[in-house]
Amino acid sequence: MEEYRQQYPINVLCETLGVSLSGYYAWRKRPLSKHRRADEVLSEQIQHVYQACRQVYGSPRIHAELQAQGIPNGAARSASNSRIALSFGSRVAIHQ
Repeated sequence: MEEYRQQYPINVLCETLGVSLSGYYAWRKRPLSKHRRADEVLSEQIQHVYQACRQVYGSPRIHAELQAQGIPNGAARSASNSRIALSFGSRVAIHQ
């Protein structure tokens, strides 16, 4: 929604997505969850490993490298965060 705020009114975006205005604003005020904050840290670590390995590692090798560095992460979570981090950068802006 943040991407389209400049082009469309918030009420139109909320209606299109089937979200109430009050629900949207309550969600924006809510702090990031512990899981989301951990994902952001993991995404930054994934970016670092990817850059350090000449941008040729895929998610299985990134997962193994993080494990070797003593950074706990599950293979599925690492793969999911790798796709996000390597597609959009280390921080995907959801909250303003």
